[in-house]
Parts: sequence; structure tokens; C-alpha cells
Amino acid sequence: MKLRIKKISSGFTLLELLIVIGILGVLSVALVFVLNPSESLKKARDSQRISDLTTLKKAIEIYKTNVRYPKLAGADNTGCKGTALTADWQPATDHIYYSYPSDTGVISATVLDGTTFSAGVAVQKTKANAGKTDGTGWLPIDFSSLSGGSPVSTLPVDPVNTIANLASPANTDLVYRYICSEKDLTFELNATLESTAFTSTDNKMAKDGGNNANYYEVGTGLGVISFEGPPICGAYIVSGLDGLTYGTVTGEDGKCWLDRNLGATQVATSYSDTASYGHYYQWGRYADGHQISNSSTIVGPVSTDTPSANFITNSSGVSPNDWRTPQNDNLWQGVNGTNNPCPSGFRLPTQTEWQTLVTAIGGFTTATCGGTSTCRQVAYGSRLKLPSGGLRGYESAGVNNLGSSGMYWSSITTNIYSYYLYFLSSGVVPYNSSTRGNGFSVRCIKN
Repeated sequence: MKLRIKKISSGFTLLELLIVIGILGVLSVALVFVLNPSESLKKARDSQRISDLTTLKKAIEIYKTNVRYPKLAGADNTGCKGTALTADWQPATDHIYYSYPSDTGVISATVLDGTTFSAGVAVQKTKANAGKTDGTGWLPIDFSSLSGGSPVSTLPVDPVNTIANLASPANTDLVYRYICSEKDLTFELNATLESTAFTSTDNKMAKDGGNNANYYEVGTGLGVISFEGPPICGAYIVSGLDGLTYGTVTGEDGKCWLDRNLGATQVATSYSDTASYGHYYQWGRYADGHQISNSSTIVGPVSTDTPSANFITNSSGVSPNDWRTPQNDNLWQGVNGTNNPCPSGFRLPTQTEWQTLVTAIGGFTTATCGGTSTCRQVAYGSRLKLPSGGLRGYESAGVNNLGSSGMYWSSITTNIYSYYLYFLSSGVVPYNSSTRGNGFSVRCIKN
């Protein structure tokens, strides 16, 4: 008699394996939550923030698409940044809108986004009104005016919704912010994320396409706001009157400067880097186009502070060889100077400020320059990376001394001349003086 032995399988079926894997996944999530509940809660809040801002962005875009004359902040959009003609802050009328309720605490700061505003720059609503969609909520947009009704039932606020210091809001505060641009009706919504998962492992604030890696930014104009509190030099950019964007850098003197010459398309990579030379300004003139190295010329002098966009020559050789007659000593005096060509909040340095910088830069003296370390190399090696851009002469408007010497205007006049920083291979003079008809480089300092 033969025994028949039945083979019994002890393995799992595919279905059983999938069930086990699913259970393990649930248990692992539960384990993470138990071991690090704080991080899990932060990540959940961050996910809510991302969802909220996405919802608000879509709602604003629906509103803009369906309203002939969108009102993003006020009846005529004056609550937005800038005007219909400029993107610069208007301190008396522009606002930043916060989800933080006013009955919890009133934001008293007047210095926001690097600009000193009038009181009331930060707009808040009470807890009871913050979520309203009729224009009286924390977002100043009347979504209820749409023919199909508001695309959102209530305006979301940050899950934590707090500001640590009402006198100085910062990018670490867990709150929603809204800013719009009156010039092009773009807008930005931002929030601060808090979880390690979304700020380090998968840093969504650095990947959102905005201009500040400390915010999670959404909208159609992610450069409308750069920061909240007083700016940290080197951590932000500014827009120039010439349409170019400039970085900032702290000089050896401890002051905040632009990181390149006005008109330069890049920070200098050598003292003779042509792309870093920038434009050539006649002393006291605005960024009106005359400063471009190949701009057209007219024979002067002229009798107005704001002439046309021409480089004004004076070939007569008659003192004072200025582009203007009579001379005006007050065109570049501070940020409010009549023709200040620097970005908002910046100005021409004084002769004393040039002197202080030169002293602070090691080895930048006529006595120590020379040999293998020329003064122009020392200037380039400084934190400001000052190139030797030469000048554009007042007689024929020719550009000379490229890569040979650096000439940088100050805001200070002396008799019929104006002071400027001058350096070349073997020397440096921080208080040289020149006729004002010459076109020299300009490097701006923060006021």
C-alpha cells in the first residue's frame, strides 16, 4: 500500500501580503506620530497652509477674470503697493494685509519691507470679521460681488495665527499675509511653514518660485514683497530706477551698499570686468538715459535740473565745465535729493563715507598699494567688488581709462567741483574733486 503525502503550502497569498503591508504602513505612521507628535502636527498645519493659500489664489484669479475692473485693495486699488505708474511703495497709502485679528493685538510696526510707512500700514480685522468674503474680511476683496457668488465660503486664516512681536513682525511669525501691486494688479499671498519635512527635507519655501526662501509664496507677483521687518543687508534685492535688479552687501565699514555699480548687469568678477562697469552719471543727474555709455549727446550747458536723455558736453573749456548753468549743489543730497538716481532707500555716499570705507578696507592706501597688489586689485578684492570702470569725459563724451582706474561720485560738492573716490594701479584718493560734467560710476549706500 502506497502512502500519498499531500504537500501543504505555508506561504502567504498575494492578498494576504498586501493586507500585511497595509497594516505595517498604518502602524509606521502611528509610530511616527507617537514618537514625534510635534513634527506631525506641524506638518499637518503646513499642509493646511499650502491648501489654504492655493484656494485663495484660485479665488482671486476667478475674481480677476470675471470682474472688468478688479479691486484688489480699495475702490481704486490704492491700498496695493505702488501706483498705476510705479511699483515703489507709497508710505502714506499702501498696506500689507494680515490674517492676525486686531482684537488680539494691533500691529504697531511702521517699518515693513524695508520701507518706513505712516501709521496703519498693517491692515487687520477682528476675529468676527476676518473670514468674511464681502471685502470686509482680512482679504480686502469683495468676492460676493461675483454673479455666481463667492468661490470661497469663508476666508481661511493661519492654523496658529500669531505674531510674536507686534512692533516688528518677522518672517518667523505664523500668519497669512497679502500684498498686491497697483501697477499691474499682480498679488502675493504668503505664509511661514514650520515642519522639518517642508522646511528642510522637502523645502517648499525654497522651491515656490518666490524671492524669499523664508516664506511659502503663491500668487501672480511673487516679488511684490521681499521681507517684513527692517532688512538684513545681503539678504534682499532692490529694484533700480533703470529697471535693473540689485543685490545688497555689507561693506568693510559696516554699512549696507548695493552689490554692483548702477547700470551693471553683474557683480564684478575682476577689476576689468566690462559687464560690471555700469553707467556713467554726470554729477547731479537723474537716471534719465544720459548715463548709458553710448547715449546721444548735446552741447551744453543747460539751465534745467531735468534735461533730456542726452549726455551734455561742454567743449568750450570754460570753467566750471558743468552740464548745468547756473550750478545747483543740491541735486544729489540724500534719498530725497531732486535727482537721486539710486533705488528707494539708497543714495549717493558722502565724501566722508568713501573715506571711512577706504580706511576700513585693508591695504587700500597709496602707501601700501603697488607691486603685485595694485590699488585697483584691492578695490576689486573688497566686499563691494569695485571695478575700474574709467569715465566718460565732458568734452567729447568719450569713454576712457577702462580697466585702468575707478572713479566714483560722492554727493558732496566743493566750490565749483564735486568730490569723488579715485583709484588706479598705484594710488587711491577718496576725496579727489572733478568738474561735474564728467560721467563717473555710481555706487549707492543705504540711507
